[in-house]
Amino acid sequence: MFRYLRFYVTTVYTAIVTIGLFFGEYWLWLPGLIYLVGVVVTDQILKQDYDEKPYKFPFFLDLALYLSLPSAFALFFAMFWAFGVGDQDVFGVGKFILGITDIDVIEVRNNTAWYHYALMFPFLMILTTAAGGLAGHELTHRTSRPFDLWLGRVAMALNWGVAFPIEHVYGHHSYVGTTKDPATAARGDTVYQHLPKAMYRTVVNAWEIESARLDKIGSNFISIKNVLLRMSLVSILMTIFAYYCAGLIGVAGYLLVCLSTKIALEILNYVEHYGLVREPSEPVQPRHSWNCNHVVSGVFTYNLTRHSHHHADAQVHYQDLLTHSDQPEMPNGLLTAYLTTLVPPLWRKVITPKLLEWDQNQAVKEEYQIIREANVNSGWEELKGSVVNSDHLENAAAA
Repeated sequence: MFRYLRFYVTTVYTAIVTIGLFFGEYWLWLPGLIYLVGVVVTDQILKQDYDEKPYKFPFFLDLALYLSLPSAFALFFAMFWAFGVGDQDVFGVGKFILGITDIDVIEVRNNTAWYHYALMFPFLMILTTAAGGLAGHELTHRTSRPFDLWLGRVAMALNWGVAFPIEHVYGHHSYVGTTKDPATAARGDTVYQHLPKAMYRTVVNAWEIESARLDKIGSNFISIKNVLLRMSLVSILMTIFAYYCAGLIGVAGYLLVCLSTKIALEILNYVEHYGLVREPSEPVQPRHSWNCNHVVSGVFTYNLTRHSHHHADAQVHYQDLLTHSDQPEMPNGLLTAYLTTLVPPLWRKVITPKLLEWDQNQAVKEEYQIIREANVNSGWEELKGSVVNSDHLENAAAA
């Protein structure tokens, strides 16, 4: 039973954070902090997860994803309410809470210091990414199931993730490991250098992909058939709802959370593909992604950590992904690696030996020249020790 219930952890905790947002002060950020620390610590304590036994009741795993949409919407509503000022009390929620708890949450909200809100944003970003972004990511890959695909796109559109589902499914999974892929960071690029390029190119690629699809079916760009426009409508309606709940403050807060969620997703991509290369004419292999089998990271991301298999076959549902323990492994678990990227010298220290190991054990001769150029362009002296920099190794491989 626990094998099924563990994938409901994010939904349950999202509900806890949602309730906390109505009580202001440290409740705006403390549940998120506990969640973040809990994932990082337990990831290092618990053994890695190599369980590949099939699930007999996949509907209950699908349900965990389906609940992502209402849980994400509830989280956003609570956030909008928390952005309110004065006597703003959308749908009378504050009065309702006062009636059952005898706590005047409207007064508490109005007296909550600004720094509580400042602390709220980074921790809220983690939950909005999990509730909308990661569940939505899984659902948007289910292109043969219209309901799942629709739900995933709507879940991501709630936080203005309009371009991501299109570019990620139809672009990134084809381009991964090449210079055309927005999500594959070049060796030597810090996360701060990578983010602006990735976010810009994701949007450009998405519009190019959707434009090509519309041309193929003989439809105009300004059309109800344009998926990007339909998703944008969802985002616009959410923005209007934010204004209805809390005015311009609500809109500003909402857009800031949306931007934070987009950044969070791109950092995940940064971790999952950093510095790996692929000859564009060659098929995508499991070795072209950093893999992770840490238990808690897997639960938090709906097994997105089993990234090697995910890129080998993107149509496989999250519960059926294999561990691929022989594939390149990201350092110290997904969320720990994620936080490490925020300190570039520390990230360089932990990822360099991983890259050198990949060059030696995973790269093939068709990729050697690409690796050489990537190592030179990185400016990292440590990468000069890569085995592919040795001519005799390439000659031996060719022989």
